[in-house]
Amino acid sequence: MASLHKRGPFALIGALLFAAACQTSPASEAAVLESADTQTMTKVKSVLAGAMNVASVDLGAGDPTESPVISVLPPRPSPYEDRSPAMPVLFDLVVKGNVCYAVRRETGEAYELDGVACRPFRDLP
Repeated sequence: MASLHKRGPFALIGALLFAAACQTSPASEAAVLESADTQTMTKVKSVLAGAMNVASVDLGAGDPTESPVISVLPPRPSPYEDRSPAMPVLFDLVVKGNVCYAVRRETGEAYELDGVACRPFRDLP
């Protein structure tokens, strides 16, 4: 009982420092790309290909300047397959501070989209 009492102040100080650290980091929020020009999409595809450990990716339908979700299509079936159970991999676009990230939905891993401009999804007209 005495040891719990002695740890009490240290535990309280630690909890307060943790809470303060959490409040100082910017929150992430859903985002869309500022532009879908060739240069921007080349950068996005490069990051997503790296995230999936492949040389290149094909993106699914959708406008990343209007939707905060980007889908990466699975590889096409080989000539010996008539169908494939593979599903697209979804990435959620988020902005944290001034930095844009693609977050892989199935794992939660975030990949920085260096040099890519995003804006919060809520700012759309």
